Amino acid sequence: GGITFNTSNWVSAASRDIYEFDINGAWYTNGYGFENRLDGIIFDDPEYGPISTDPANPPPPTQPRAVLASTPNLEVRVLKQGAPPKIYSGPALLGLELSFQTRYQGGTQYATRVRVTDVSTPPVGGDMYELHKLNLQTNELLAPICETSTGGDRNIRVYGDISIDVQTGAVTDVPGVFHLACTASAPGKSALYGYTPHDGPDRFRLSNRVIRADYCADGYPYTYPGNSLTMRDNFSPGNEGTSLADVYAELDGMALEAMWSTNGILCVDTPRVDTLTQEDVICPIKHMDDGAVVHNWRPPPCDGFVDPDPGATRFYSLTEVSE
Repeated sequence: GGITFNTSNWVSAASRDIYEFDINGAWYTNGYGFENRLDGIIFDDPEYGPISTDPANPPPPTQPRAVLASTPNLEVRVLKQGAPPKIYSGPALLGLELSFQTRYQGGTQYATRVRVTDVSTPPVGGDMYELHKLNLQTNELLAPICETSTGGDRNIRVYGDISIDVQTGAVTDVPGVFHLACTASAPGKSALYGYTPHDGPDRFRLSNRVIRADYCADGYPYTYPGNSLTMRDNFSPGNEGTSLADVYAELDGMALEAMWSTNGILCVDTPRVDTLTQEDVICPIKHMDDGAVVHNWRPPPCDGFVDPDPGATRFYSLTEVSE
């Protein structure tokens, strides 16, 4: 992909109580200790009018109800006995509201409601949504749930049937769980590079690590928001079989940062943070691709590095050269 700006975040601050939830209305505990339950899907259907559905307590089948569907892009389906399902996505979801019961580590329960205020579809990555929390007394917009990304937007990519560990970045298939991925965070920004969990959870997890400069694959980022990053791989259409030598031959004025495997970096040249050098990178514990565990591992330089398994999944990260 082209040059964009990385981030070290997993979750935007304002979304940390509801960034993951169970679409069937069960109580769900996320990685920050918040518990939430989706208790309302509020959607204005062109035929049936306003619909409000608690997924754990749906109305009789003769009445219309709204459900969230686990698909590559967010969908709302309106179901009614005797009528074909009505499927809505993209711009048709403008105005959709989701309401939650929320509490922190068993504490006082409170209500949270969010509304879709904008929808866009970038060239890659799928549908993007801007969500705002609402003032429950006035029903007016309170605040966006995503901070501004380095691209200037406050968008969310909605992923279905996955959970992302906010400490390690592990991606787990969890049926019925939705993840709201802000583009100010690595999981949302990953979609802008063209990598989503629906295209392969292992590659998605690794793209998150590349975005966060998680060199050691232990959750620690060797970067901060705003550093330049270009990503290449050896598996996407048009890039099949791309080798380290191919990347060096096409740097086009940029610097190679690192070559990556599923366990983090294999080698490093130029860290994207300009105050760091190669010798500043050291992994207290490094899980190698052959199963070995090495302590206080220092990565070799990529210049002259021989890939031990060139047919395996590889990412290559490039960064702008400091003047």
